[in-house]
Amino acid sequence: MSVQPFGQPRVCEHEPSASRSSRRRTVVARCVLVLTALCLAATAATAAEPPPGLSPAEREVFRRIKARIIREVTKELADDRMEGRGTLQPGGDKAAAWIADRMKTHGLAPGGEGGTYFQQVPLVASDYVEPTHVSIDGTPLTYGKDWSTFGSVADMQVSPPLVFAGHGMVSKKFGRDDLKDVDLKGKFVVTIEGRPADVSQEKWGEIAHDEDLLGTLSARGLAGLSIVTNGREAMPRSFILDQTARRRVSVPSAGAAAPVPLILFGTAATERLLGGPEAAKRALEEADAPGFTPRALSTKLDIQFALAKKEGTSPNVIGVIKGSDPVLAAEAVVFTAHYDGFGVIRNTIYNGAADNAIGVGEMLAVAEAFARAKVKPRRSLVFIAFTAEEYGLAGSKHYVSHPTWDLAKTAAVLNLDGIGTEIMGPMKSMVAYGAAFSSLGPMFFEVARAYGITPMDDPIPEQGVFQRSDHYSFVERGVPGLMLVGSPVDTPKAFSERFDEFERTKYHQPSDDVYRDWYWKGARKVADMMALVGHRVAQADTMPSFNAGTEYAGRVRGEAPKPAGSQ
Repeated sequence: MSVQPFGQPRVCEHEPSASRSSRRRTVVARCVLVLTALCLAATAATAAEPPPGLSPAEREVFRRIKARIIREVTKELADDRMEGRGTLQPGGDKAAAWIADRMKTHGLAPGGEGGTYFQQVPLVASDYVEPTHVSIDGTPLTYGKDWSTFGSVADMQVSPPLVFAGHGMVSKKFGRDDLKDVDLKGKFVVTIEGRPADVSQEKWGEIAHDEDLLGTLSARGLAGLSIVTNGREAMPRSFILDQTARRRVSVPSAGAAAPVPLILFGTAATERLLGGPEAAKRALEEADAPGFTPRALSTKLDIQFALAKKEGTSPNVIGVIKGSDPVLAAEAVVFTAHYDGFGVIRNTIYNGAADNAIGVGEMLAVAEAFARAKVKPRRSLVFIAFTAEEYGLAGSKHYVSHPTWDLAKTAAVLNLDGIGTEIMGPMKSMVAYGAAFSSLGPMFFEVARAYGITPMDDPIPEQGVFQRSDHYSFVERGVPGLMLVGSPVDTPKAFSERFDEFERTKYHQPSDDVYRDWYWKGARKVADMMALVGHRVAQADTMPSFNAGTEYAGRVRGEAPKPAGSQ
């Protein structure tokens, strides 16, 4: 006896074809009904239950957030068709148009300029072209391996005199003057980035935060800064060289003075610049001593920079959900995630799935949940997908200088910027960068505890994560903010290990792609937390404020930060 294929009933040999067709349709319909019922039952059994203590409105928003939407958006934005969403590249414009169309389709009102979803950000892209080269004593160096540059660079051709200034520190507090009795005018100053041997990375971070090395050197008329390595930097020098040896995008600076070039050197180039392996070892050791004395170098450094430039605009994408309170609707909670990636570099696509297609997916899942909710929060909600985050937060800095929603009436900013941890497994903990600085902290802790998530202090303070994403542009303008990062581990050591793994293998690399083993429920929990914290901010009688005694206390919403040293 043969086994009948599923869904194909045995028919009588002489049964009319019309009857056979009708019977097939009936059986297929019954199978569909049975399968649908089974799927619905399975979905009901596995659907996430809202944490206790939520209001009815919060429970509704919670139930409307879907992992399916996060996965759908992430896979679309990280697809090769988007060409890595490069700023001032076709893929970036394509991604922005796709996000705007999705906002429109799901009921968000346009929040950009001129009744559109877009705020155009003026930018200029530049890249090195022939005959760019850097050589030491006639030996050419390889761009991205031996050297790279940091910040803006102008066309130039120089062979400057060199002064080795150790760590470049001038500080009475630490009893050092690495620039004592030395003339820097017209010279390239060679300094060490890595910490001294007897100073911890944490302490060195504090020193670097307090000391304005470039400002001190610029005041003495240097022509350029050459930064060498002693192997004790917070990030491996090979990683930094790779990251910075790429097309650069910046804000146009017409009429501005030519920037002081900052050139980064790798280990082999450091040895050449300091006179060879043994001479370099001695020089680096001498620089660690408090009594270090700067000195001239006899090495010949030849530099020629030639840049090709392209000016244009790239859009921030902005959608709005109006609040329900006749008074508080004039105020807004801002939700952000940057959509830009590195685009196409030397014919290779950098899809930027974890950084930051998934952040946009989570944010849009939140936006669509609020848009479908029957009862809207009291304050309005603004959702922004920023451009050019990877280039010094250029998109968000432009926004806070030209806000489409009054910053004085912006209650808070909640930001998502992926490092790939929330999709590594069931989420146990969450870091809310910025929680220590404002009244958003207790609000976050309350929601996290209700959700069964362990709040974690910054496990990698030496990385300065709080200052490295778009929420910080708002914080500088007096708007309290959080950046939420979820993780499947619950200890700082384990988090740091996951972060380091992602940084080594995928961060800003072509390998940052969507993988089959991604745990999308972890991403959904990040979206849940963003939505619930945002809802509570939107419902509160007063806007959040910075905590007294913190470095952000006294900031006024909408006002630019005062220059250092001003009253």
